[in-house]
Amino acid sequence: MDSAGALGYLAGLFVYSIAAAIILPIPVEALLPFYPEIHPAIKAIVLGLGKAVGAIAVFYVGNKVNPFIERWMGRHPWGAKILKAMETFVRRTGWIGLTILLAIPFMSDTAVNYFYSLLNEDGHAIGRWRFVLSNLIGGIARAYIYILIWVRLFPG
Repeated sequence: MDSAGALGYLAGLFVYSIAAAIILPIPVEALLPFYPEIHPAIKAIVLGLGKAVGAIAVFYVGNKVNPFIERWMGRHPWGAKILKAMETFVRRTGWIGLTILLAIPFMSDTAVNYFYSLLNEDGHAIGRWRFVLSNLIGGIARAYIYILIWVRLFPG
């Protein structure tokens, strides 16, 4: 990362954040300590924007797959009970719950995003733009929380 320059680092952080939201199980925090001369606000915004872009794709996938899950639940009552309880959790916590979960450092973005998008009852529990906004805000908050922890543990 050090050889890429600050702009290359930010581009890499953005692309990695998109990938982390969609498919990568490795949290984005691993990239935040690089380039300490870049203001934390810039890193946080780039990370949040990347997660928001990735969230658009995840929401689309969840919206398309949800009908298949609903049909599967109709054929498997034991699985339906579990998934209905999970849908209830998504409905009750909504975009605020999603934002909080995405703000927790080292939480898997991929798992949380797909959990909320697949069990979103055809997009009625959380709308697309709130889903994307939750990823943006959660990503920015996560970056700040992680940077604050990093600075406390490794001053200087």
